[in-house]
Amino acid sequence: MSRLPLFPLGLVAFPEEKLNLHIFEPRYKQLVLECHANNTAFGIPPVVESKPISVGTAMRITEVSHIYPDGKMDIKSIGIEKFYLNEFFAIAEEKLFPEGEVDMIVDVGATDIVIQSRVVSLIEQLYTIMKMDIPVPEVSNDFKIYSVAHKIGLNMEQEIELLKTHTEIRRLEFVENHLVGFIPVVLE
Repeated sequence: MSRLPLFPLGLVAFPEEKLNLHIFEPRYKQLVLECHANNTAFGIPPVVESKPISVGTAMRITEVSHIYPDGKMDIKSIGIEKFYLNEFFAIAEEKLFPEGEVDMIVDVGATDIVIQSRVVSLIEQLYTIMKMDIPVPEVSNDFKIYSVAHKIGLNMEQEIELLKTHTEIRRLEFVENHLVGFIPVVLE
C-alpha cells in the first residue's frame, strides 16, 4: 500500500486517457503544484453519492498549460494506472487536499483479436448510425477499449464497472454486450 494525493471527481478517468482539468480550489491548486514539482501522480476516484468509490485511476500531470493571475490553472494529465482505494482521508496530514491508502492494480491477460474485431465492428455501426465523425479504432494488440469508453454510450455506472474489470477480454465482452443492446435503442 502507498499514499496517493486524491482529486475525487464526478467522472471516470481511464488509464491512458488524456484529461484536461481547470483547477480553482485552493486544496487542488496545492495538490497540482506539489505533484507537478515532484513529478508524482495523483488519483481520481469517481464520486458517487458524494463519496469516492473504491477504485480510480492514477494520473500524471503532463503540462500546466495556463496559470491565471488569481492562481487558478489549466492542466493536462494522462491516466497511468488503476488503483484500489483502501482508505480515504478527507484531508492529508499537513495538506489541504484529500489522500488515500491505495494499492495499484495491474491488469492481467492479453486481448482477444476475435472479440476485439466484433467490438470494433459494433463501434463502427454505432458511429455510422449516430453520424459521429470520430475515427473508428483499429484492431491491434495495442488497442484498449478504454480509448473509446467515453464515446460508446456508457453511463457512469457502466464506466465504473469497466474500470473495475481487470482483464481486457472481460472489458471487451462487457462492451460487446452493451453495444448489442444499445445499438437497437439508438436505431429506434
